[in-house]
Amino acid sequence: MGIYIMAIELELKLMLQSEHLTSASNFLDNICASSNHDGQSRLPTLTLMNAYFDTQDGDLMQAGMALRIRAVNGQFIQTVKTRGSNRIGMHARGEWEWQLPNARLDLTLLTQVPLPESLADMAWGAQLVEVYRTDFERQVWNIDCHNTQMEVVCDRGLVTSPYGEDAICELELELKSGDEAGLYEFALQLAECVPVQVSLVSKAQKGVRLKNRHIEFPEKLHNTTDEIALAAYWYEVWLAYWEAMYFMQDEALMQPVRHSMSQLSDCLPDDLALTVTRLDQMLVAQLKEDETAILKTLAGMTQIGIVMLNIGKWLNQQTI
Repeated sequence: MGIYIMAIELELKLMLQSEHLTSASNFLDNICASSNHDGQSRLPTLTLMNAYFDTQDGDLMQAGMALRIRAVNGQFIQTVKTRGSNRIGMHARGEWEWQLPNARLDLTLLTQVPLPESLADMAWGAQLVEVYRTDFERQVWNIDCHNTQMEVVCDRGLVTSPYGEDAICELELELKSGDEAGLYEFALQLAECVPVQVSLVSKAQKGVRLKNRHIEFPEKLHNTTDEIALAAYWYEVWLAYWEAMYFMQDEALMQPVRHSMSQLSDCLPDDLALTVTRLDQMLVAQLKEDETAILKTLAGMTQIGIVMLNIGKWLNQQTI
């Protein structure tokens, strides 16, 4: 039985709408085709079926842990993901994987994982149930760009639970070697051609959200004048409201979206603040022009993702 341990998985997740998937795939195919680099290639498409487990009270999710079994090409893999170090606008987490002989959990393997304190006694193990599933097709590209080796995946499918379903339509840029700034550089190159937006919502969070209909926001800051901390907070609030607007299909959330952008702008250098102000003006213009189809219109604007990525890149440079 194999074990594969990655102490920290660092990735940049981008949401996009289904009508832009072909453009994203074509962009990545062209990157690989235009390079003679041996490290750049497109891999065969995978069909992934994943069952996520938790207690009825959500003890694992509350402790920042996800436990799943993945079936791919007749093989079964048990995975544990835990919270890692905080990286603004990115997903950073610990990950452990084991090959299994069948689709049954083996909780004895978790002795190899530094579990959160609230889960250390393993009492929750007897209360586990399958709480949701994710089923999706995954396209994979190995990319070597900007002195950074990354795996780029494009996932399309569904999260399903007894409480409903939610679409999966996203790109993930996972750092394999090099500097994470390279992830942002490549993402910006992509965003110039394909309308994407930065997302902080994992597939596990999508599954939990179907039950409680709760949108996760960053922890509020109290009594601080640290401009970088304030900028990071309002940046992540902006991303949370943006994604929530599409999950709930509620254009009324444009008001808190714009409010968080305004608060963020006050914490940024002049050049970045100007890009946020100009973007807000573009949003207002679109609202005046066609409010009935505003979500579809905004999802097709490349400038939104470009501004999100530029600010995320700057924030990470300040906090490294």
